[in-house]
Amino acid sequence: MWLMTFIGGLMVGCMASMPPGPTAILTIQRNVSKGLRAGITTGLGIATSDTLYASIAFFSLSFVTGFIESNMLLIKCIAGVFIATFGVNIFLKKPDMQLRRNRGEKDRASWRDYASGFLLSFANPTYILVHIALIATVKSLGFYDTDAGPFSNASMILGIFAGCAGWWVAVSSVINLVRKYFRPRHMLWINRISGIVITLIGVALLISMISDLQIDIQFNEIFKSK
Repeated sequence: MWLMTFIGGLMVGCMASMPPGPTAILTIQRNVSKGLRAGITTGLGIATSDTLYASIAFFSLSFVTGFIESNMLLIKCIAGVFIATFGVNIFLKKPDMQLRRNRGEKDRASWRDYASGFLLSFANPTYILVHIALIATVKSLGFYDTDAGPFSNASMILGIFAGCAGWWVAVSSVINLVRKYFRPRHMLWINRISGIVITLIGVALLISMISDLQIDIQFNEIFKSK
């Protein structure tokens, strides 16, 4: 039944969005510094990227997952540099200048919020592996009708987007309730803390890439010696 498949998609979307990471930190920072609209728009960008990766995982596009697995070192390097640069940019932002810019560029700012949310999530293709595991889990629980065909597939993908988007709307709404208590000095520290955490996540990816590279070199040396 398509409704069960849709519910399965909702579960995948929510569970994929819940773990804390750079996207969650960015959404919170946007809510505090720019308001509910910016937080929701950023979340929709993240939801779009997550749905794209979930679609690749759901339809078992082996050539895409194979490319990611075979180029994981390069992907980690690019993702690490992008995320770290993004974090430094947030760290350097000044709330007073940001508030003035927000008032004059609301429409363009919305597109930038959406694009930055999408790109920050899209910068880490390893999310595909998370979606593969989650989709396999909901299928094993019976939340997928294999006989429904394309309609069931569409229900799953729509459910995943709805789950992701619903999660970020909920997070944005909760943060917006306490936003009025924040002052520019608080926003400055939020920018700094958010920037540091996001930068560290990017650096962690780069360290992971270097570690994997060293392991590959050691493995090749051992193999050659034999």
